[in-house]
Amino acid sequence: RCLTRRPVSGTRETYERMGLKLAVASSSSCAWVEGHLTRLGLREFFTCIRARDDVLRTKPDPQLYVQALDCLKLPAQQAIAFEDSPHGIHAAKSAGLFCVAIPNTLTRRLDTSRADIHLSSFEEMPLDALLQRVDELRIQAKKKGR
Repeated sequence: RCLTRRPVSGTRETYERMGLKLAVASSSSCAWVEGHLTRLGLREFFTCIRARDDVLRTKPDPQLYVQALDCLKLPAQQAIAFEDSPHGIHAAKSAGLFCVAIPNTLTRRLDTSRADIHLSSFEEMPLDALLQRVDELRIQAKKKGR
């Protein structure tokens, strides 16, 4: 889980400047997610929270992502999922999202090969650079007809 520490310096300013919409799609309970976001002072930045309380099936089923996209009023092609586990990556890809794997200490040894980008932490690549890389990879995929 990536909610145990303060956000990476500069990330909040970047997504505010860019007008990004943020959502959480978590297999944890709403209370757990809301509690950590509030504790970290981040709750106000998330338009939507979808958690296990909101769906019949959690990850690897894509329902959480489908509901989050619906709440954001975005097609999957305009969204990016950040995931730390194979089940989460499977759910994101099944929902049609581009997926960035950032494993935690518990999931670091698990297979995250289905993700489109792999990072060891959020600190590895500034958000601006990551979004640019995502755009480049999406263009390459379109050219290849994927």
